[in-house]
Amino acid sequence: MRRSTLAYAVVLVAAAIGLVVSARGLRQARRAPGGKRVYRFACWGAAREMDELRRLVIDPLNARAGEFEVRCVPIPSDYYTKLCTMIAGGTPPDFFYLSQEYLPAFAAQGALLDLTDRASGDGEPVTDLDTYYPSVLARYRHDGRLYGLPWIAQPVILYCNAKLFRQGRVALPDRSWDWNRFLAAARQLTRDTDGDGRTDQWGFIVTTGWPPPQMWVWQNGSRIVTAGGRLNLDDERALEAIDAYAALIHTHKVAPPLSVVSERGFSELFRAGKVAMFMGGAADDLDRIAGLEVVAAEVPSGPSGRRATFAWTAGLCISPGVEDAAQAFEVYKRILDGIQRWKIPAPRRPLAARLEQFDPTKAPAADVIRSSMEYMRVGFIRERQVEWDTVFSEEFIEPILRTGRPARQQLRRARKALEAGR
Repeated sequence: MRRSTLAYAVVLVAAAIGLVVSARGLRQARRAPGGKRVYRFACWGAAREMDELRRLVIDPLNARAGEFEVRCVPIPSDYYTKLCTMIAGGTPPDFFYLSQEYLPAFAAQGALLDLTDRASGDGEPVTDLDTYYPSVLARYRHDGRLYGLPWIAQPVILYCNAKLFRQGRVALPDRSWDWNRFLAAARQLTRDTDGDGRTDQWGFIVTTGWPPPQMWVWQNGSRIVTAGGRLNLDDERALEAIDAYAALIHTHKVAPPLSVVSERGFSELFRAGKVAMFMGGAADDLDRIAGLEVVAAEVPSGPSGRRATFAWTAGLCISPGVEDAAQAFEVYKRILDGIQRWKIPAPRRPLAARLEQFDPTKAPAADVIRSSMEYMRVGFIRERQVEWDTVFSEEFIEPILRTGRPARQQLRRARKALEAGR
């Protein structure tokens, strides 16, 4: 079984077991010395990120609290497997991170507290749903109910090595760039710099599933899956976009073959100054790499000026078995608001408007990020999203990128697996 498919199966089983356990009331109240109620918060992140979370969000919250204490439960690896083990064992964390692709499965299995009524009319800025970017907020609804709120809304933007642009006598991209201008620049920036007959500098780079091929499909006026969940890859515009994506490697040769990417590393090639343009998340550190002058720009638009970029979002959720749900929701709001002011870009427009105040290193890219957030998209998310993503990547996109096979031809081979995973 594929690793991600196995992880998905664990989610479903563990969530179901956790629901039964919490329904039986087997959880015990947690108390700190002095009688304070203890809330556990499961989160991911490396050591530095966890230190910042505690120092900037959790410690100040606890310092102001009188009746409770929040304790971080850092899970730096195998996050979802360990989270599900906690749920299955009847000791779920009170609050936990959940990224967009997992929410439908957790919500469907009853592993999340329904926040719909609590958030409605709450009156605080952090629960003012009208201030959230709609495309991101929608990913935390399931069957019309709200099961969490996002703490980040990260669009894909274009990172450009300014030195390579100057050497290639190519102007840095502006908002007028479309596919044609992007491709022309990528061709000019792809070079054999040492004269040995082999390309060693590329205009762009792709790997399996990144940048998300959905972006090319959206910009060509189509979608991979319809709003109702039906596979839409038969659409000529979708197939045309996938072929254009793969052509960057096989036809235009402005991106290295996957074998080179596997050998030398995806982002490592950009960091080494071997790639002129790289699409990454708005919060990435690609614009502050030591020794490189990197400028951020919006991704190029598609035909007829269509703009769309992929957004990754993560949210904060509450366990349905949490003790004193009313108080827990008050604590939840404080944690959420703190994270939104720490991690950028925040999913609320009033905070996104000040993102350079929260992270001064992003000041040069701030306008690009905000503009990109206006047309960022997440796409259709289903209960079996994790499994479907694996099938889409391994059975459809990767073979096309490795071989240059036409999208329609590969669709015939992969259709049964893709439709089974809907």
